[in-house]
Amino acid sequence: MSVAIPGHSQTVRQSLHLSIDPHPYSSSPIQFSPDSPYTSSSSARPSSDTAGTSPLSTGSDSIILSVLCMHDFVSDDPDHLSFSRNEILDIFKQEDSGWWAAMRRGGDTIRWIPQAFVQPLEEEMAERLLNVREELRIYEYEAEQLYVSAPISRIHYEEPEFIPSPPSEGNVFQSISDQRRSGRPYPPPSPATPMPQPRIPNHLPKFTTNKPSPLALKKQESSTSPQDRGTPLSATRRPLPPPVTLAEDSVRNDPSVSPDTKRRDEKIKKLTGSDEALAFLNAVNPPWYLKPRHTDELQIDPEGKLISGTRIALVERLVWDIVPSAKIFRPENSQENYQRMFLTTFRTFMPPDDLFDMLVDIYRMSYPESLTESEFLEWRDRCLQPTQRQILSVFTMWLEECKLLEEEPYISRRLNEFLKLIKSPSPLASTAQRITESVIRLTFETGPPASSPIDLRKKHKSTKNELFELPPSDVAEQLTLYEYKLYIKITSQDCIAQATQTKKSGCTRSREALSAFCSTHDKIAAWVTDTVLNGHLPSRRSEIINFWIKVAEKCRNLNNFASMSAIINALSSTVINRLNLTWLHVGRKNTFETLLKHNEPSGGFSAYRQLHLHAVDAPCVPFIGMYLTELVHIKDQYSDEGNRVSMLQRQRWYDVVMIMLRSQAKPYNITENETMKLIQNNLRGWTTTKDWQARFWSKSQEVQRTERENADIRRGLESAGF
Repeated sequence: MSVAIPGHSQTVRQSLHLSIDPHPYSSSPIQFSPDSPYTSSSSARPSSDTAGTSPLSTGSDSIILSVLCMHDFVSDDPDHLSFSRNEILDIFKQEDSGWWAAMRRGGDTIRWIPQAFVQPLEEEMAERLLNVREELRIYEYEAEQLYVSAPISRIHYEEPEFIPSPPSEGNVFQSISDQRRSGRPYPPPSPATPMPQPRIPNHLPKFTTNKPSPLALKKQESSTSPQDRGTPLSATRRPLPPPVTLAEDSVRNDPSVSPDTKRRDEKIKKLTGSDEALAFLNAVNPPWYLKPRHTDELQIDPEGKLISGTRIALVERLVWDIVPSAKIFRPENSQENYQRMFLTTFRTFMPPDDLFDMLVDIYRMSYPESLTESEFLEWRDRCLQPTQRQILSVFTMWLEECKLLEEEPYISRRLNEFLKLIKSPSPLASTAQRITESVIRLTFETGPPASSPIDLRKKHKSTKNELFELPPSDVAEQLTLYEYKLYIKITSQDCIAQATQTKKSGCTRSREALSAFCSTHDKIAAWVTDTVLNGHLPSRRSEIINFWIKVAEKCRNLNNFASMSAIINALSSTVINRLNLTWLHVGRKNTFETLLKHNEPSGGFSAYRQLHLHAVDAPCVPFIGMYLTELVHIKDQYSDEGNRVSMLQRQRWYDVVMIMLRSQAKPYNITENETMKLIQNNLRGWTTTKDWQARFWSKSQEVQRTERENADIRRGLESAGF
């Protein structure tokens, strides 16, 4: 048989032979690799010494074990065996240097591979993974290992899953077929090149709980800050990894609490005589393995208010269920409030993809090392599972309340892929299924009906569609309905994007809904001004002004402060206010003066704020000009420092936006009628460029000049005795 031996220029004919030494594995137990990301998996370690440059001297023709390739390995060295993730290789020799002699199944050439790139498999797992699609093998392996994982260093099982056979029984894997034990070619000489290490992705900080000690836990920081990354996350994203799912045991083991802890608890209970005091102490000072990993990256004032923090620390706080003093010193709904605030403002400091990846990474966190069995159960029950539930709650809130499907539709596809990996017996499988159903429901959900609920009140119609022949109350109602339809389209993201005044990576909306609502205010003012200036006589102009005052008063009663403000702005403008002869005939000046007081800008339009505050339980269309101004002022008042995000700024933004949009959930009971078409036609002709202002000024001067001439004629007639 011809065998190609790497490193030689020609083919050498060798006879296959079988040389099996059953003793190498009898002298040492199975070792667990501390470098493995999942400590429950095992890797066999040979105890016999082998020469670095000699052929196999012991067990050279038998398969020692099989391995799963966890990383891609590409090498130009002819003595190296390049491989891809998810491949399964057979190992024939293990060098102390970390180089292992391997061959593909069905191959005829043995070459060297680095140990750090592969994961040893038990025979049962190897056979199982061979029946799984190649691209899913790592996912299947990790999910299985994390499902059955438990701390190895202190938790003892009655019988290990994988025990080396005694010398009389031959090799490690007794179930290997005779075909796999057939003779194999010798490997080439041991490599002299340095041992390579798999490249760890640095696009996100690795969120892990494998800490050697509590002190190391406090000092650990993410290796690479996400904010310093230059490459977009989407360009380097790998397939979604499977989540960690730990099934709840039906029978809890009796916890073995340390003697020191017992004495401390007994002393506290003896001194206080209260179980509540002991519970309070345990809540404010949980064990190190239950504490968040990045609390030192948060800035919190003495009152417990969050000031700033790094991105990973803020995301951790978003979902970590064990936060010292969180449930004691803060309101019950404070966590939900923080989650809503975060999901409303996070696009100002991180892309949605980064948030999704961080949440998945935390969901898949591994347990801390050096835990007793009772500590592991406590960590699982009080940390892992509650945090996983919080993550699914955040996904639900992002989907249901924060318009994930509208803002980030591509995230919904990744979310579905993630949720499919949460299966029974995980206690969260039903929650994941409900979120999946919500995605489907919201995707195909139809919007609300275009028309408002039917009102049984009498409808007023005008055959000639003459505006001033219509009742002012009808015009006010249709204006209110028109403005409300624009108001409910505004999203919190529109307002936050307006506040930042810049298009960051997460704020990509064009703010069309907000712009349409704000421009309507100017269009209504232009429409009112135009109708007054086009009155041919002072008496006619005064009638038109009286009509609009009645409309504004009715808008005030309907809590339509947006239209009311636009009408009052128009009537109090210079181009209308200087028509003295017209105002002499206006009979509703007192009403106008009362409404005009609300337009005073003093105190940040405090009068409008009070009106909006009193209308909290009723339908309302607020005047939002002062809120938009406040958002910009908050941006100038607070700023991010380095890699720390100012959450005080985001909290202020969120509070203002929630006040601005809180009336969206209270619709009006007004029926749309033909007056709506008249309003739409009159507003459609006004552009947002305000090029009509110069025309209004010219027209106002002309009307004022005419009024002066008429006033002179009138005074002349009066002096003549007429």
